[in-house]
Order: sequence, then C-alpha cells, then structure tokens
Amino acid sequence: MKKQDNTKSIRQAASIGLWGSVAAVIVASLFYYVSPYRFYPSAHTSQWMLVAGSVLAVLAVSMSLLVIRRQIPQLRQADSIDLKLEGYASHVRSLYYTLFAVVVILCLFMVLSARNVLLMLAIVTVLMLFLAYPNMYKMKADLGLTDDEMRSLFGDKYIANGDNAAE
Repeated sequence: MKKQDNTKSIRQAASIGLWGSVAAVIVASLFYYVSPYRFYPSAHTSQWMLVAGSVLAVLAVSMSLLVIRRQIPQLRQADSIDLKLEGYASHVRSLYYTLFAVVVILCLFMVLSARNVLLMLAIVTVLMLFLAYPNMYKMKADLGLTDDEMRSLFGDKYIANGDNAAE
C-alpha cells in the first residue's frame, strides 16, 4: 500500500505544480492583455522587477536541471523500491512546488511591472515542468525499475517492452 501512496503523491504533486503553473500563466496573461486595469510603477521599480524576475527564472531553471542531474542517479542506486519511491516522491514534490512558486512570482512581477518579457520567462519555466513530468515510463527509466517492479506498482496499466515482456 505504501508504494501506491508514493506513486499517488508523485502524480498529485506533479499535476498540482504543472497545471497550477499553466493556470497562473493563463490568468496573468489574460489580466495583462485583456483587463482594463494596469499597474504603472516607476521606471526604476519596473526595471528592478524585470531584473529580479529574470535572475529568478534563470536560477530556478538551472537549479532544477542541476537537481535532476544529481538526484536521479543517486535515487537509482537506492537499495529497495520503497526507498527509491520515497526519494523520488520527495524530489518531485520539491521540484514541482518550487517551480510553481517561481512561476507565480514571475506572473506577479509581470502584472505589477507591466513588462510582458517576464511572461516569456514564466512560459519557459512551465516548459521545464512539462519536460520533467514523471509519467510511469519516465519513472521506470529514472529509477531503473524492472518490468516486475513496474507491474507491482501500476498493474495492468503498465505495458512492458516487447523485448523482455513475460509471455
């Protein structure tokens, strides 16, 4: 039962982070382009929000790439499938919730500074979330799971590769 709870928490964290970020970008862009309300900060404030948002986006995407690059091989070396899944769930939770917060901050900066360049950076960050989305086959590759372990986790949903499928 612990394995199913971990896979459920992985899916839930990834879905909240990804679709929450997509919704934040859509709402912010609709507010920016459609709404009659505008914020007009001073040029100095607007420039610093642009700089802070750009630095935040670059640091967040590079941090997530470095964390993925370092954590996935460490998780693959874990002794049991339970340890692998717990570590992977923690990794996905922290990655997706952190990037969700970064996207929300970028969207707020975009609306408050009246600079739509920050929308582009928020979209790039959301693209990072799409590329790292943990479906069952990505989990198999990331954690180095066998077909039997995948069947125990996902049951009939998992379709084994034709080369080593049990007939």
